[in-house]
This record gives sequence, C-alpha cells and structure tokens, in this order.
Amino acid sequence: MNVEADSLNAAVLGPDAAPGGDMYETFLKDVLRDMTQKAGQKCTAIRRVLVPAEHATTARDDLAEGLKAVRVGNPALEETRMGPLASSSQFADVREGIARLGAEGKPAFGSAAPLAGKGFFVSPVLIEFAEDALAAAAHAREVFGPVASLLPYSGKGADASAIVARGNGGLVSSVYSEDAEFLEEIVSGIAPYHGRLFLGHPKIEMSPGPGTVLPQLVHGGPGRAGGGEELGGVRALAFYMQRVALEGSRPVIQKLIGAQPS
Repeated sequence: MNVEADSLNAAVLGPDAAPGGDMYETFLKDVLRDMTQKAGQKCTAIRRVLVPAEHATTARDDLAEGLKAVRVGNPALEETRMGPLASSSQFADVREGIARLGAEGKPAFGSAAPLAGKGFFVSPVLIEFAEDALAAAAHAREVFGPVASLLPYSGKGADASAIVARGNGGLVSSVYSEDAEFLEEIVSGIAPYHGRLFLGHPKIEMSPGPGTVLPQLVHGGPGRAGGGEELGGVRALAFYMQRVALEGSRPVIQKLIGAQPS
C-alpha cells in the first residue's frame, strides 16, 4: 500500500493578477497563512511560490512585509501567530533545509538562526531565486517548516507548469488567475502531478485556502507524494478494502454472492 510521503506544494500567480488587485491580495493571504499555519508543519503547506517575473520584486516585498508581522512565540499567548517546531530533530532538519535553499538562492526574509526562547523557534523564511534558475534544492526536498521558495517565471502557463512538474508529484497546488487561456493551459499541465488543484478567487466566501482538505475531495498524490489516496467520499473506501475477483461457474458464483439468475 502506498502512503503519503512528501509534497512540494506550489502556489502560482497568474499574469493577469497584478499587485493591488483582489486576486493578488487573495494570493498573498493564502501564501502567508499556509506558510506559517502550524509553523509550516503540515503536508499541504505551500513550499514553492511562482510569480510572473514582472511582479516578482513586488511580491517578494509584500510577502516579506506580511511575514514580518507574524509574531513567533508561545502559542498560548493571544498575540502569537506562530509557535515552535515540534522537536529538536525537526528544528535541526529545518535549519539544514534552509541552508540548502540558501546555497542556491538568497534570503528574502528570515534566516535559519534560532530565535530566543525556551523551545524550537525559527523565523518564517522566504528564499528568492532568479528567473530560470535551476533551483534544484527547491524542487528536490520538502523543508517541513515555515519555509518557502519564491520562483519567478515568464508568465506563460506552459513555463509555470514545467516548473511545478519538477517537484515530481504533490498533494495540492493552487492557481490564482481569471485568464481563461492561462487557467486551461496550467490546469491541464499540472493536473497529472497532483491529487488536488485549488483555484483561488476573491469571490469565494470564507475560502479555506489550498491547505485545508475537505472530506469529499481526494487527499493524496502521485510520485513523491506517495501515490496514496485518502478522503474522497465513497471512492476512498476502496483504499482500506481488500478486493478479490471470483472466476468460475456462473450459477455457483451467483449463489455465493446472493444474486438471482438472469
């Protein structure tokens, strides 16, 4: 039985979603929430952020400003917006992952330095890569913490799809656009690599964002995500069942399964 293993979930900003617009603001909100919720320790957290190159500088600055407002500390305190990592080994793994990303990109916000306090506290971290950079580390290893990579792309759906596909399969990726041609191109391009796609839109009231899995949706994915499948309503029950094929005389099989002869 395959199981969920790893996922480099992506958020893709479309070329029509210019800074200052409602779609852009929805994108920012979702990325900031899913980077830092549970200190990034969830399988559906956003790990790769794809932005058209013409908007990359603005998006970098806006994300950095949003991350700056995330207060890290004791989760029992009302003003805290992000708590610690789960363990010392998790803390060490996240810091090592940040170092690997930083060796190819450059910090846009935060660092691997431990924060003051009793616990395994680390700042949210955004690593910026140049357009067309290989960014091998960003596509090869999930850093299971509040860490994401900012990846500029040309603005074309095919190019964004090719970058997302370097993650070799994932649980969920999200797209923020109202351009029908772009949506058709990127959805068809990245669908084979994911169990779920989230099409963000400012008119979706009380949107749970891409990081929330609803009971009737597939939760699972191909490739590095493990090939498993959970939830999905009735269709998911087969995941937990042993099935067998009966081959033999029709009357005998009909009697075994209680079917009436036709």
